[in-house]
Order: sequence, then C-alpha cells, then structure tokens
Amino acid sequence: MPEFPGWDQSSEFTEAYRRAVRTRSRLSKRGPKHPPIVLRTGPEEAQQALEALKLGLQRSSRARGTVPCTPYAHVDWRGGSRTELIAKIAEELKKNAPDEAGKLRLPTYDLLQCVAGNRVGTDARLADRVFARHRGRATAALPPRGEPGPAINAGLLTVPVRSIWSVAEWVYLRIWERRWEWRLARRRRFRLLWPENFRGKRTYAAALTEFNRMWEAAVGDGGGAHDVDRWDGLLIAALMTDLYAYARQGLLHPGRRRRRPRHALLLNGTRTGADGGDGGSTAVAGFIRLYGAQQRSSPNAATVVIAALPDTHDAAPGAGTLEEAARRLDPEKGAIPTPYEVRLPRPERGGGHGVTVSPVWTPRVRLRPGRELAFEAGALAVALWLTGQLSCIPYLDSPFTDTYTQCLTGSDHVQQAKAAGPALSAQYTDALNLIAEQNKIAETDGKPERTVTIAHVRASVAPNEAERQSGAAIPELRGLALAQQSLHRMAPANDNGVWVRIKTYDAGLQFKNARKVAAEIVREAKKDQHLIGVTGFTESRKETVAALRVLNSARIPIVSSTATAKAMEVGRYYHGAAPNNKREARVVSEFVKHANTVRTGENSCAPAESVAVVTDPTDVYSDELGKEFALAFPSAGSRIGYIPGGNSGVVVPNEPDLDMKFSMSEVAEAVCSKVAGKSRTLVYWTSRVREFDNFLETYQSRSPCANKDLTVMGGNELTNAALSGGFVGKSWLHLYHTAHMLPAGHPDRSATAKAFNDAYTEKFTKSDLWLNDGHAALAHDAVQVLAQATSQANAAGVELTRPNVQQIINSGSFDLEGASGRLLFAAGSLQRPLNKLLAVLHHGEKGSAPVLMCGDSGKNIDAGKEWQQGGTSYDCPEDE
Repeated sequence: MPEFPGWDQSSEFTEAYRRAVRTRSRLSKRGPKHPPIVLRTGPEEAQQALEALKLGLQRSSRARGTVPCTPYAHVDWRGGSRTELIAKIAEELKKNAPDEAGKLRLPTYDLLQCVAGNRVGTDARLADRVFARHRGRATAALPPRGEPGPAINAGLLTVPVRSIWSVAEWVYLRIWERRWEWRLARRRRFRLLWPENFRGKRTYAAALTEFNRMWEAAVGDGGGAHDVDRWDGLLIAALMTDLYAYARQGLLHPGRRRRRPRHALLLNGTRTGADGGDGGSTAVAGFIRLYGAQQRSSPNAATVVIAALPDTHDAAPGAGTLEEAARRLDPEKGAIPTPYEVRLPRPERGGGHGVTVSPVWTPRVRLRPGRELAFEAGALAVALWLTGQLSCIPYLDSPFTDTYTQCLTGSDHVQQAKAAGPALSAQYTDALNLIAEQNKIAETDGKPERTVTIAHVRASVAPNEAERQSGAAIPELRGLALAQQSLHRMAPANDNGVWVRIKTYDAGLQFKNARKVAAEIVREAKKDQHLIGVTGFTESRKETVAALRVLNSARIPIVSSTATAKAMEVGRYYHGAAPNNKREARVVSEFVKHANTVRTGENSCAPAESVAVVTDPTDVYSDELGKEFALAFPSAGSRIGYIPGGNSGVVVPNEPDLDMKFSMSEVAEAVCSKVAGKSRTLVYWTSRVREFDNFLETYQSRSPCANKDLTVMGGNELTNAALSGGFVGKSWLHLYHTAHMLPAGHPDRSATAKAFNDAYTEKFTKSDLWLNDGHAALAHDAVQVLAQATSQANAAGVELTRPNVQQIINSGSFDLEGASGRLLFAAGSLQRPLNKLLAVLHHGEKGSAPVLMCGDSGKNIDAGKEWQQGGTSYDCPEDE
C-alpha cells in the first residue's frame, strides 16, 4: 500500500485533504472555494503521493471490492494536449463516481463536445448536427421522410412507423433546444459560457455559433495560443458548471444527502515524454492556470485539486509548506482561491516515515437513487395519511398536537433598580463632568497626532422626574465617558490607539433645535479635520432626521446610539448601533406568532391570534415601527392612531389602515373592543412611554375591560420604565418589552460586554437605574465604532480625517465586539450592524426576565440563533 511521502507536515496536509473532500457537515459544500494545490517534486514522489491520496478516496465493498466513496479523477498524464487532458478528467469523473451518488452527468461539457465533433458539409443546420451527435449519430438529427418504411396495419387503419418516429424526434429536438435556450439565457451559472463582449440576443443558436467559432479558431491553422486558451477555458467553465449543478444542496434537491462529498482531481504532470520532452507537465500546468482563473468567477463546483509538477524554472518563487497548504484546504469565508505551490525535495534515505492516508469519512447508511426515491415516496405517503387523520381532530389531545400551554415568563430576573443616590438632575451634571474629565486627559496625556474629536448631539434633560428616570440622557452620557476611559487606558500601550475628546451639543427638548446644532457642527468640522464624526441622536424624530440630512450632505460620519427608525438612514454616512425598526418588527412578529404570551386561563397562555397596534403617526419612530409590524403580522388589522398633546395645527394622516383617535379614552375603548372581540389579542405599543402610562390609567379606570387580563408588547421605549420599577402592582397587565443588550448577569455576554458591565457597576453600583436598559452600552459602542475606525486608519498609515474614517467603516468588513453585542458592518448592511442583538423581556411581579435573544452577541458565541419554548426551538430571523 503506497504511503504519502514523509515530508514535514505530511500528516497535517493529508488530514486537511480528507476533511476538504468530505466532512460531516451537510452544508460543507456551500462553503468557500478550495484553491488548487501544486506539489513541485520528482516523478517517483509525485506518483507515490497521488496514489496515497487516491487510496483515501476509496473504500472496500464486500460485493464489488474497492469502490470510490467520492467522485474523483486520477490522471497520470504522460503526454498530450491540454484539451485531451480535460477530456480525460471528464471521463475519469464519470467513471469514478459512487453508486449511491447516482450517475454523474455533464450535459454542458457534452454539448461543447458535440459542437467540436459535429460533421460539417451536410445540408442540416448546426443545431441539428449537434443534436445528432447528442443522439449518437454522425448525420443530421431528423430521419428522411420520403421513404415509406415499415407500417403497422390495424384493420382499416395503417400507421407508418417512420412518420411517427420522425414526428417524435422533431418534438424531442424542439424541447431540447428550448431547454438549452432557457438555461443559456436565464440560468446564472451558464453566464460564463458567453464571451464577455457578446452583445447579441442570447439564444441557443447564437450560443452554438459562438462555441463553434471558438472551436474552429482553436483547431484551425491560423489559431494561436490565445484561441486554444479560450476554448480550453470554455471547456473548464462548462465542466465546473456541471459539477456545481451536480453538487448543489438545495433543500428539496433529490441528491442532497447522497452528494455530500466534493469532487477530487489528482493530476500527475511529472512524467517525461517518450522523446525526452516535458511529457505532461505543460498540459497539467496549463490546466491549473486556467482552472485558477475560471474558479474565481465560476460557481462553487465543490472540487479539490491536487496536482504534481516537476520543480523546474517555471515554478513560483518562494518555498511553500505543506502546513500552509493544509490551511489553504480549509479556507475562510470570502478567501480568493489562487493556486498555491509547495516545493518538496526528495525525502532523505532513512528520514521520516510515510503517512498512511485513511479513507475519507462515509456515512453508515448509503441509499442508492432508487431506494432513496422509494423511501421519500413512503415518507410522503405516511405524512399525507397523518395529515388526513389529524385534520379532523384539531382540538383533541394527542401525541401529534402541541399541547404546551405554559406562559412564557422567563426565570433569570433582572435585579430591580432603585432610584437611590443624588437627584437625577445632579446625576446628569455629574455625567457631563465625567466627560469633561476625560476630555482633559485627552488634552494633557494624548498625543496630538492621535487625538480626535467626536461631536455629541443630545436632548435637553426632561423637566419631569419620571421622564428623566425613563429617558436616555443620563445613561448615554455615562456610556460616552466609559468609552473614553477605556480608550484612554489602552492608548498609551497601543501604537495605533487614540485619545478622544467629546464635544456635546444641547439640541433642546426632544431635539427641537437638532438641525441648528447640525449646522453648527458642520461649521466646526470645516475648521477641524480631526473632528471625525458625530454620535448621539437617541430618538427618531422629524427634527433628528432633518439634522442627519445636514450632516450627511456635509459628508460627516454619524454613528447614532439608540435611534432605530429606518428613516434615520438618510445616506451612506449614517450608521446606527441599534437594530432598526424593520429588524425589530420581524423578530417581534415571529415571536408573537409562536410564543405563549396571551393568557387563556389562570396558569395557561397561547400565541396571539390578533394584534392591536397603537401608534403615533406624527412620530417617526412610532409610526415606522407600527407600519413595519403590521406588514410582518398581516392579521394585525387597522392600526389605532393617537397624537399626544391634541391635534391643533397637526395634519392627521389619511391612511386606510389607520383608525385615528383623538383622546386617550377613545384609545382605551378601541383596545378594549379588540380584546373583547378576540380573546387572544395582544396590544403592540409603539408610542412613547409617557402615553403608555396614561393609557394604563385610563384603560383601568374608564374602559369596560378594567381588571381583565391585558397582554402588551412594547418597544425599547418601555424598557427604561419597566427596569426602573414602573408598572408595579398591575396584576392584570402581562407585559413584554424589547431591549438592545443582554442583562448584566446573562451568561451569553461577550468579554467586552462583561468588562463594560463591571466598569459600570464599579462606577455607579449594581442597583443603578440604567444598568440593564441598553442606552449606556449603545452610546459606548457608538464611540468605539468611530474610535476603532480611526485606529485602523492610523494602522494603515493614512491621515486621521473624516473621509478615511468613513472609508474604514464602509469597507464591508468592519467588525467590533461591543458592549451591546457584535457590530458587524458587512457588505449590504453598512448602515446597521448585521443581525444586531435584540432581546425580549417579560415584566412581572419579580421584575423583568429575558425570554428571547436574537442576534449576534459576540464572536464564537452560538446563542442568538434560536429561542426556546418548552421543548420546541424556533429560529431567529436573520437580516436579509
């Protein structure tokens, strides 16, 4: 039994090769493409290495001896053209396919072979000649109709057999042409078969003409190396297109379980020719070159290519290692597959022992196509029978129906916050002082070339004590100061670290003067290039949207903290740290559809059948969240609209799905009417927390539904009030609310989140009002995004200016571990982090407890992909 030569890291390479060919993961072939590996060595070592790798692709069968357990082509090429080599590879792949995987068909490659093998000179058109080759003939496709031929005589009716055969053949030809025309014109994986400069109509006939022209140019007397490369590249593209189609793993694909292994190509080009020439090295090297070029643009054909070539002057410079080659066989997502060469000398006599290549992993149960079809047909028949049997007993308890009725309330309750310590106005002043202290550190200890400024736009502190308690002003300022403290602690020991000054701007109550403040920041930015960005904007209002447009037009990067409306995403310079309303509506709607939230008895709950959406149509956040939820939950019906503070001077929207109310009493009566009409009705509250307090009081005192159970799902607006002790003593209220971070004691927090919580509790105690509400964490992360982008710009050696900071954030790969979860601004999600963390908490007598967590809380943390209810798991929606 040949063994893989005992070069350094041979064991690591052979194990990586086995895993690359076939892993236990069902979705492994959806991963990145594997680059071809070239072994530069002598002919004896090449033969030994490839033979050993080939043995790993085979298994022993009692009935048939040694059989392949993955499709492979082992070609020991001793001479011939590259075109002949490609034909040999296709032949070997067809021959060496596992029985359970079914016959390997290469229709696209065979079509090109039919074009190359057509017989010119007949009076039939090219399409007919190609079809004739497909049918195994050398003449035109359709048989002549002039000859009478045999006939079937059935009494008075005589049927000519040749005519029926001719018509059937003509119908088959037309179906064949239409099918290929649809593939070549519509299917994405066939686009690479067309020349880049082709501008005509993409029909089947046009494709055949182009293929034939390229083939004639390659084999003609005037054809050069470029024409041969184009034809061979076309053959490789066709081969990879067919292998991709064979290996694709759609959910309903019939071969999904049987076709899990990749295709392995083992090519030996170290043989010398009979005349002393280079033998097969030129063809193999040319194949690797064209394969590498085609692999980048072609779909993932699920192939692993190992080639052996002599160590000659045309080898790539440098000395690769088998260890690095092993890493290339396990590429990261997004890696560009480029050929990798390893120079391997002849092992010294008496040196390291060879490595035995074990067979690749194979499942114990191997179903052939016929058995799989029979099994699936039987399973479908059983499923249909069970459906018919159970459709008549939907209300009967049985092992086939879901009878789990326990209310989803959670168990790990968040510690109830207490309003201890100095007055809230004093805490607001203290938070501003913390930022001022950190600004002084940046001025005195920071290096000027690494010290930047971030503008912060905040609303004036609310005059009402309850609104201050449930608002974001104080925790946001604290989060900014903690972010500065963290950056200033690490900057001296990091050559790329930065010091940050935060200049705060008061935009008035509810951001009334936000646009005026934005214009002031624009003027300041023109004077100071080290003003790298703006943060703040905790609320989604018309005033903040207008201010953001001003900043975006001035090309100033913005990273908001808790604002969630998609309307805030006014341009490419805006980025948000919190998930937007569209994501929140998708997650919450899926949760409401399946979670036992609505009380149906003393100790039982059920998912909501109907939802009453209460919204403020003049508030950007409230209006958008209500509309997004109504789209995601179609049975919500008409939204209940209410504009706080009266409607004088306000234009009431005229929308068909909006039922406007003009007092809180009317809102309470409308909600009561919906709840009484359908017992399993949930209220989705998108208005602000001030109106919610008013609603609860009115609902309990003036509506006919007083003291009856009411289930409410609220946005992050209600989180602050709930976590600070609000809504206590309302046993009839069953409240759920969203949060933008995990509670301080949650086990699935990242190391960054734990460090932030430790720093926060050390500074403001564990009983602080805003420890778990998310405002401080999101403000901290917004500063960290701008600072991290600045650090990366510094590491790249570019000037610390706004355009460079913006370019880093918009690179498509900006990734940050935040206190509120992972912030990955990937391609397609540059304005909001991809799959940003969102939690749902249930609020009861013991406080709030998390019942759902969806999103990315940190790298290598598996939580956030699904949520649990009883023994059933539900997938979390992911960003599109």
